[in-house]
Amino acid sequence: MRKRSKRDLLTLLGLVIIVAGIIGANGYMRRAGLREHFEQMRAALEQKHRDEGVKLVDWKELHEVIGSRRTGATFPESLKGKDGRLVNIVGYMNAIDQFRNVTEFMLLPVPITCFFCEAPPMRDIIEVKLQKSANMINEPVLVGGRLRLHEGEKPLFFYTIEDAKWNEAVSEEESTEKVIDQQHKLHLIDGFKELRGESPLLDTEEEEPLLPGFEIPQSQETPQ
Repeated sequence: MRKRSKRDLLTLLGLVIIVAGIIGANGYMRRAGLREHFEQMRAALEQKHRDEGVKLVDWKELHEVIGSRRTGATFPESLKGKDGRLVNIVGYMNAIDQFRNVTEFMLLPVPITCFFCEAPPMRDIIEVKLQKSANMINEPVLVGGRLRLHEGEKPLFFYTIEDAKWNEAVSEEESTEKVIDQQHKLHLIDGFKELRGESPLLDTEEEEPLLPGFEIPQSQETPQ
């Protein structure tokens, strides 16, 4: 009788293992199918924006990043060249602590369907800080903003996109500013004066500024 009970118990255990294996295989295939579906949706939106002339950061470039939160990240040179510059990238919004009126969220190449079995690598997570709040959506979105790379040990994120726009492309020309020091301003005015046949600014005692914001330096005499 004991042999029969033992055999029945082993049979039941074998059935449990088989069922668990089937469920695990089905879950893996389902997640793999979902991942492919999400990647196809993202690729379609990426192609749409590229056809419109938008230059995008490819997730494959981020996949070249190596490291962990403990050691920090090692960035490829191509990505280092984008540090501090305006970039555009397509991905999926994932909440940090809320789903409505968010100003910060995580951007991933595919959404997280299970936080326990699909924890993404840090290289796949971009922290996004929005200019204006937005609600979370399930579809892929275009995010444009200024990229910041975080070097050093134990960063919370490898990268952040600051001052970001949601579903709106950005370009570097939007924030390009030409800084001209005072000496260059004076030479610029001299060029205008020479074109008009006038004396250069540096040799004149004219008191009126030629252009708004350009003040003519006054000579000072040392008292005797």
